[in-house]
Amino acid sequence: MKKIIIIGGGIAGLAAAYRFQRELSEGADMECILLEGNDRFGGKISTEKSDGFVIERGPDSFISQKPAAIQLCKQLGLDDRLTGTNPGAPSTFVYTGGKLVTMPDGLSLMIPTKFLPFALTPLFSMPGKIRMAFDLFIPGKEDDSDESLASFVRRRMGEEALNKMAEPMLAGIYASDPEKMSIRSTFPMFVETERKHRSLILGMLARKKAMLMNAGKRPPTSYSLFMTLKEGLGEMVDAIIKKSPDVQFKSGTKVSSLEKRPDGWHVKLENGWERQADAVIIATPGTITAKILQPIAPDSAEILKGINYVSTATVTLGYKKEGFSHPLDGFGFVVPKKEGRSILACTWTSSKFPHRAPEGYVMLRCYLGGALQEEIAEKDEETLETLVRKDLQEIMGIKETPVFCKVFRNLKSNVQYHVSHSEKIDSVMEDLKNFPGLFLAGSAYRGIGIPDCIQNGNQAAEATLEFLNGKSP
Repeated sequence: MKKIIIIGGGIAGLAAAYRFQRELSEGADMECILLEGNDRFGGKISTEKSDGFVIERGPDSFISQKPAAIQLCKQLGLDDRLTGTNPGAPSTFVYTGGKLVTMPDGLSLMIPTKFLPFALTPLFSMPGKIRMAFDLFIPGKEDDSDESLASFVRRRMGEEALNKMAEPMLAGIYASDPEKMSIRSTFPMFVETERKHRSLILGMLARKKAMLMNAGKRPPTSYSLFMTLKEGLGEMVDAIIKKSPDVQFKSGTKVSSLEKRPDGWHVKLENGWERQADAVIIATPGTITAKILQPIAPDSAEILKGINYVSTATVTLGYKKEGFSHPLDGFGFVVPKKEGRSILACTWTSSKFPHRAPEGYVMLRCYLGGALQEEIAEKDEETLETLVRKDLQEIMGIKETPVFCKVFRNLKSNVQYHVSHSEKIDSVMEDLKNFPGLFLAGSAYRGIGIPDCIQNGNQAAEATLEFLNGKSP
């Protein structure tokens, strides 16, 4: 019997476990054990339910353009649980100059694809608009070296596009400093667009045209850009465990050592439990993976130690809808750092995902911290609530007392993809070829989103199966 141990019960480790379950269901002669150091599974995915409110501690949705999460939900029988964003309230706002300004129609991430809305928007100054339009004429990058998001956006679109769009929106997704984050590892589609079309605007227009031409050739889809599950993303975690009866899930089991022996890999826990395995997948955050690898692969461990993690926090507030100060006519807003606010962004959850709040109530979710304001996320819960309520009153005019306020601090939990990140990960993966039967998965490597982590977990599982079957992964 082949024995597999997965270390780490976040979504990457869970996806790998479910892939093995599918083999076990077909009679494969193997054993799979998943070890999670915390008392619950799911990693950053964590859903709370209270008085009809569905409250997410971590991510609240995933992008549908990357198919791995949708595919997993279908395999788990969660098709009818999938739900998209509210089509009736698609507007997003930027808080700039002391007021909320609607993002113009046709603005794809930061790239304008419609002339008139872009020309008329008050979001950008006239010099800023002219500078963004220069993208149509600026030559493409001459070499293929990596660069920061800030460097890329300045070069293509100018400083105003960086400050009002790229920093709060694009860097905000990664809770990162745009001056340090790798454009190639975070938004490779921009790099590819420039390489292929020279101009981002021309490239986005060409992509839009191709999508329109192919619209009639493809089956209609009911998926919005962002998708979630009716009762929260925790449904996915629960379903994986429920639908994997042949996998042993063990929580509260912290690994103390991993050792390569002639008969395979030897795993020892802090509680004294020991087990031999033919293959091991380490699906923990990079800092923990580095500690496990240090005695085995010190070169890889040193690289992983250099990957930074920053602290973030979310503050979710519920209010009675009757008499509420704001119409919540959109998905929410982002806040550029230069505005000097504590809040990085605010999702109007009850408008974006109406099923998340009970009838007669509204719910907001605010984000704080990240690489540029990490010290804010590390303040105590009472202070965070005070800071958020102050910002919401001054930005949105909300004076009402919330019926509840949930504060979640995620200390040193958001991985940072700095310039040359992909080259470092390439070095780690090349080094690990010297350790057959050892595989890595998780957000530290090739993508932080839920679909990325699921795909990464699946790839680690497939490589493990190939190894156990005597093939070179």
